Amino acid sequence: MRALKSIYKNECQIKEISILKSFIIMAIFLAVPVLINLIATVIMILINENISFGTAIVVGSIIIIVSNIIVVSIIGRKSIKKDNDEIIRNKMLITKKEFLYVFLIIIGYMLIREVFLFDALAQFEGPISENDIDFILNNLSTIEIGMVGLTLAIQVVITAPILEELLFRGIILNGLLSKYKKNYKKAIIISALIFGVAHLNIPQGVNAFIIGIVIGGIYYSTGSMKLSIFAHFINNFLFLPTPENLLFKSIYAVLGIYLLIKGIKSLKYKKINSLKDNDYNINS
Repeated sequence: MRALKSIYKNECQIKEISILKSFIIMAIFLAVPVLINLIATVIMILINENISFGTAIVVGSIIIIVSNIIVVSIIGRKSIKKDNDEIIRNKMLITKKEFLYVFLIIIGYMLIREVFLFDALAQFEGPISENDIDFILNNLSTIEIGMVGLTLAIQVVITAPILEELLFRGIILNGLLSKYKKNYKKAIIISALIFGVAHLNIPQGVNAFIIGIVIGGIYYSTGSMKLSIFAHFINNFLFLPTPENLLFKSIYAVLGIYLLIKGIKSLKYKKINSLKDNDYNINS
């Protein structure tokens, strides 16, 4: 956990990571928890063959969460340079305003997404089909539905923003930035692509790729894992209704573009001033 704390605070250097290694890290992050959960489920069935479907799902979700934490911790420890003498110092002083700017950026993107991407992505099947949902609901009791909903909410709103940001921005993006020192845009796009592929379905994958670029830009500009986690949290937590007519679509589009540009400009302005302050402190 010490490694994750260092990555979270941006107080360490990450080893260079190639594109191939980035995909391998992503595969390990996805596969190991699933494999552990599969083994645990078999053991549970062998111990009690009458275990309920809901209990198996809840226990499996908890196992996956714990496994993800362990996997990211191990990857983080292996990714940090041992001769870690240099600490990243060009970080912005994060205030409440930066959280507001990030909020505007994510809300702006979400508004634009609902107008230009929703209909296109709705043509593809997501991670869970309607038949799967019906099967699950028909085989769960009321209490089990609540428990499954709670564990799912914890995964989506809490553990995913924290662990995925530590992995995809804190480790993979930083590793790619170390490799592509003169081309940060390439590093951000590659890390976003890996983030999109990790979702293993087209609707979430396309959205994850785009939001990965947005959050990658936020992280690169600020050096703040707090802000990238916050951005991820907002994207996962908030739900915007899809506009049905041209008037509301136009309002969404105009407002979304305005908020996105306003947030990005404000964050860039803050970064420029922060770098000037750093230069002044160094020279004085």
